[in-house]
Amino acid sequence: MSLCAAVLVVAALAAAVEPARACSCVPPDPWSYLEKADGAFVGRLVSRQEGDEGRAVLTFSVERAVKGKIGRTVEVETASSGAACGIETSVGRRIGLFLVREGDGWFGLLCWQVEPEELLAAASLPAPNGRGPVALFVGGRFGPARTLALDRKGRTLAYGLGAGYVQAFSVCPGGRRVAELVGDTPYGVDFVAMRELPTLRLIRQQPVKVVYAEELACVNASGEQLAVFFSDTAARGRLRRVTPRSATTLWRGSAFYTAFWKHFAYVQALDPGGTTLIAVDVRTGIAKKLGTVSIDGIYQLAPNRVGTKLASDSYAEGSGDPRLVVIDLGRRPIAARTIPMPVDFGDVVWLSDDRFAYLAKDKILVFTSQLQLSARISGWRARSTTVLRSRLVGVSRLGRLLQAQLPSGRIRVVRRLPGEPYVIVSATG
Repeated sequence: MSLCAAVLVVAALAAAVEPARACSCVPPDPWSYLEKADGAFVGRLVSRQEGDEGRAVLTFSVERAVKGKIGRTVEVETASSGAACGIETSVGRRIGLFLVREGDGWFGLLCWQVEPEELLAAASLPAPNGRGPVALFVGGRFGPARTLALDRKGRTLAYGLGAGYVQAFSVCPGGRRVAELVGDTPYGVDFVAMRELPTLRLIRQQPVKVVYAEELACVNASGEQLAVFFSDTAARGRLRRVTPRSATTLWRGSAFYTAFWKHFAYVQALDPGGTTLIAVDVRTGIAKKLGTVSIDGIYQLAPNRVGTKLASDSYAEGSGDPRLVVIDLGRRPIAARTIPMPVDFGDVVWLSDDRFAYLAKDKILVFTSQLQLSARISGWRARSTTVLRSRLVGVSRLGRLLQAQLPSGRIRVVRRLPGEPYVIVSATG
């Protein structure tokens, strides 16, 4: 039903509606409404004047006219009662509103009132066209959005609106919510956010006082418990459990990195003898020392899907001996296997329980957990990479969504994303 037809329907119903009965609206799809509307704007209510025949005239100051010839202020006629679907907002409140023409004036309804960011997103971002469940999350800056939910073909399912840049994602157990670690800049952390799936509707945001953080884990299905690890340049590390009402330190010590797997945090504690791994159950706070490996300068360790092995690279200051490292957690004491690092520093992404991809500069090197090289792919230029089934999926600095098919190594550009992406993760972890 077009917006103009909706005016007639609401007008007919308004005369019969009981004062105590609230207007019932289906939340509008901003993309389809923007296409059908005669006008749309983001602004704030300045004044309200009651009129005749159950109508009122609202005057808005206009922050941005999105569609139609709308000046710095606009008068909008509406039903005088919210029960009759008249616009309901307070003086000074910022809203988005779709409009239709009635003669020489504008008419609006409560059912056409949306959050400003939703209207701005419809004006600046392509309409979602994906199908099926969420397969990928992309964080960055996309106009009024900082998060994209993509299907397995890389099409957009939903936009996560809001300011800032996402540093990390964590899907909550059960797959109905996703947590974000967000900073006001691409390189800092200022708050955590929780969204529902698959709509990416924002549930809550709360500040976190950290110096530097990249690791986040959602502990329970509701997202009421999150785990965040952070450290500073002096390696003063902290692992905290964060709830909407409190933050509890579970571990503190000398560490730069940790890795989350399910409800465990594998803290990489610095030790005079190398690197000591400590497993902390983030639900209970119980910490257990797994052992020490005599390797200095291990970077961010990545766990395989079953949590039995960790892989990374290492570079001890002044040693000039960069290594590729795999730590076997199934042995007691834990044991490390290393080989000389074949290329410059990079990231590790596990492909299966026994293989991982080492990503450095424009290369992908595929290793077994025994550090045997099994494949080499050139031309991979992604700033962040994840795994989706038998494919590596990444985002480039130019905003491209990339895909490398394994084991063939064929690389293609899936699409150009509507903004600047910084991080991509699989929705299955």
